[in-house]
Amino acid sequence: MTIQELREKYYFHDSCITRIDYFSEDKRLTITMDFCQWAQNWYKEGEPENVWLKLTFYGIDGYDGITGDIDYFSILDGEIKDDKFWLFILDDFHEEHYEYYLNPSNVEVEILGIVED
Repeated sequence: MTIQELREKYYFHDSCITRIDYFSEDKRLTITMDFCQWAQNWYKEGEPENVWLKLTFYGIDGYDGITGDIDYFSILDGEIKDDKFWLFILDDFHEEHYEYYLNPSNVEVEILGIVED
């Protein structure tokens, strides 16, 4: 899907990033998160409220941000500006804000499982 389709279908506020990996050799970036399925306009009662979601961005020419395991960075927003997908992230523990932009050729969304309480 395109970043426009991603932004139209998914609402990321309050979801928490748990891992980011960048694979420079194949220009791919993955973000794994505890995704707030309950906040989506397509959510139906009785479905799992939170799921593990993996976003794979293809065609990423460079990334110099945080990688590896992350201690639950909250997503404040994900929006499109200047044909780029911007992520605004809050590290609650250190009270630091991060802004990352990605300009992928396409995005893949994969549900990895249900987040257990």
